[in-house]
Amino acid sequence: MDQDPFKKESHLRTKLDEYHVDIPDFPMKAKGWDWFIHLLASPTKDPLDPLVSTTSGVMTLKIAPAVGTAGLVIGQALFFF
Repeated sequence: MDQDPFKKESHLRTKLDEYHVDIPDFPMKAKGWDWFIHLLASPTKDPLDPLVSTTSGVMTLKIAPAVGTAGLVIGQALFFF
């Protein structure tokens, strides 16, 4: 099966064949900050992914802030009284 879209368009094919592009040779040496930019742009692993993937992990994420807050309130109440 021929997939050439320019086969029927002879005028367009001749116009496209007229263009010639010279690509200059650029040095491919990395700059000093490139490693830092690549470090910032690289994807990271989600630290909560193993915890969220289980049912008990989801419940832990819901209950842990409430337990932590209650612990802080009790700690401050014992400290001030």
